Amino acid sequence: MESKEMTATQKEPVIGLVSNCANLRIRKEPDDKAEVLGTIPVNTEVMVDKDKSIGEFYKVYTDSGLEGFCMKQFITV
Repeated sequence: MESKEMTATQKEPVIGLVSNCANLRIRKEPDDKAEVLGTIPVNTEVMVDKDKSIGEFYKVYTDSGLEGFCMKQFITV
């Protein structure tokens, strides 16, 4: 999984696995009331950009090209 959005300070991609949530919402902003861009099924791998992660949200990228924010509690890194 590669992304053009990776920053120079993050040396290797961090892979996360969706867990404890059947369909995890990807949101436009790191806010639980932000627009939902899509969902990710449980046991799906996502790339996590820890440099752009904020508070209780990870910035994530999927293989299908979807990117946004997901709650950290549902992603195992």
